[in-house]
Amino acid sequence: MTCYEFAYFGPYRRALTNTVDSWCTARGCTLEITPLMQGVRYRISGSGEAVREAIGTVRAWIRTAA
Repeated sequence: MTCYEFAYFGPYRRALTNTVDSWCTARGCTLEITPLMQGVRYRISGSGEAVREAIGTVRAWIRTAA
């Protein structure tokens, strides 16, 4: 697996975006952000190892953003 997508509909989009962007930069991943009507969709592309780590870290990112 080389990409992972998830959507966020909460009020802390800016903080979450900063967290995910920093994480991706540190691991050489690409982050794509797509605005939705009431939220945002994130797509992380990178090595299989980084993507698996991202999958396991999403909940922590969301908690941290809040």
